[in-house]
Order: sequence, then structure tokens, then C-alpha cells
Amino acid sequence: MNLVLDLGNSYGKIAVCDNKKVVEAATYEKITSREISYFHIRYSGLKGVIISSVVNYSREIIDYLGSLYATCIELDHSTPIPLKNRYLTPDTLGYDRIAAAVGAYTICPGKNVLVIDAGTAITYDIVTAKGEFLGGNISQGLEIRFKSLNKYTTRLPHLERPEETPPLVGSSTREAIQSGIVNGLLFEMDGFIDAISKEYPKLQVVLTGGDAKYFVGKLKNSIFVNPNLNLIGLNRILEHNADREI
Repeated sequence: MNLVLDLGNSYGKIAVCDNKKVVEAATYEKITSREISYFHIRYSGLKGVIISSVVNYSREIIDYLGSLYATCIELDHSTPIPLKNRYLTPDTLGYDRIAAAVGAYTICPGKNVLVIDAGTAITYDIVTAKGEFLGGNISQGLEIRFKSLNKYTTRLPHLERPEETPPLVGSSTREAIQSGIVNGLLFEMDGFIDAISKEYPKLQVVLTGGDAKYFVGKLKNSIFVNPNLNLIGLNRILEHNADREI
């Protein structure tokens, strides 16, 4: 088992992972040595730790992790991963996209996989059956679409997403906005899936991210949903590097 830290813009996650399984995970607004100590004491058999972050964090955290585990990895663009990275600008590739891609190939080995990460931004990434990360697309997430429509117009209100799929033809301004954004995004997702499926046979589609559950039952294409995809991917990267050290 290993310890995985995934630090995002709004919150951070700590998880204990065992191969493809997330044994326990917790979300915090801020992660300190106190939260790390809780997991370290609770799981005495932890072998190593990996930390992935899109924000700056205290070096004290790294020093503390290094004092606990012989294998301590800070994910960056030079970290070896168990995929062939075909991205032309690997130094600009987000760590979340790397982790999700590795996670998807870990649970779908030897298959063409489309990873859709539905969060603040929505990313679409391809991993081939040969284990090659090709790249993908970046689009605006649900919340950004609602906010931007309000910000860049004079009279359109800022609305929240509806729980159910709105009608295709909105009979009010509220419905028209919700339909345009939600149905437009569903068409986008299904459109990408349909187009990419023509190039990559027997395509597996894995959906993750904060808004993943919202799209369950709304897309016409068959998908797998795994909210822990990034954590699984980070753990696989840790194991890959630990194996290299042996």
C-alpha cells in the first residue's frame, strides 16, 4: 500500500492505495503534517508516497514525507510514467491529465481509452492500446460556461445547473440557458466519443472529475465512471518508479 497526495486549486486529497484500489481517501481544504500523520499511523504498512500538486506547497511537507518513507516522489514533467508520452509539449501537460491517463490505462490495459475529466475544465485525452498517450482537447467545464454567459452579456442571469437534463427547446430564458449549456456539453461529449471511436476501435470511455456523476445516465454513449482515476494513476506512477529503483 502507498500514500497518495493530490493537491488541487480548491482542496487536496490524501488517499491510501493498494494497486488499483483506493482503500481510504479524504478531502481537506489544506493538508498539513497533521493530516498526513493520521494516515501514517492508521496504516503502518505504507511503502511509499507520491505528491502531485497544481499549487505551491511548503517544503516542510516534502521533508516530513521524506522522513517517513524511503520512496518519496514529487510528480513533475520529468517523472517517468508507465506510458509512452507522445505529447509535443510535455512540459505544459497538466499533472492531472497525466495521472488520469495512467489511471485509465491501469484499469483498462491493452485497450484504446478516452479519458474525460469533467471538472473546472473538461479534458479529453487518448491513450492507445499500445500504451501511448497522444494528447487530446481542453474545453470549459459546466460552471465556467454558466459564469461566462452571465459575465459577458448584459442581461443574462447566472444560473446553476439543473439536476435533470433540460428540454431541447427552452420555453423560458432560464430553460434556454440551461438547455444551451447542458445539452450543448452533452452533444460535445457524445460527439467527441463518436468521432474518436471511428479512429480507435473498441474504444473504452472513462469519465472522472468533480462533475462526473452529473453526466451519468445523460450521455447516449456507454461509459465507465471512476471518481478515483487520478489517485489510481498516481499510485501506478509511484509503483512504476519504485520498481525502477530495485
